Amino acid sequence: MIGYMNDGRIKEMTKLYDLEPMIMDCWSVCNDLEVVFRQIGDGEREPTHDEMMNTLMGMQQLYQWKFEQLFNKYEGVIEAQRK
Repeated sequence: MIGYMNDGRIKEMTKLYDLEPMIMDCWSVCNDLEVVFRQIGDGEREPTHDEMMNTLMGMQQLYQWKFEQLFNKYEGVIEAQRK
């Protein structure tokens, strides 16, 4: 949705529904972990210790960024609602 600032410039209004796709994307951590579980239990070969550590560390960093971005968007929504 488009809104206008006091000086007439157009700005994009941050809405609560903007959070939904970001929240849903964070849920994908459950799907990603399921892939890891399947590889350990049913994969053609068991991952090495190094592969598992690299995978888990990468997932940890990825979801750290996703949750940071989600929280920043949330703060933007709250701030926009205060105005």
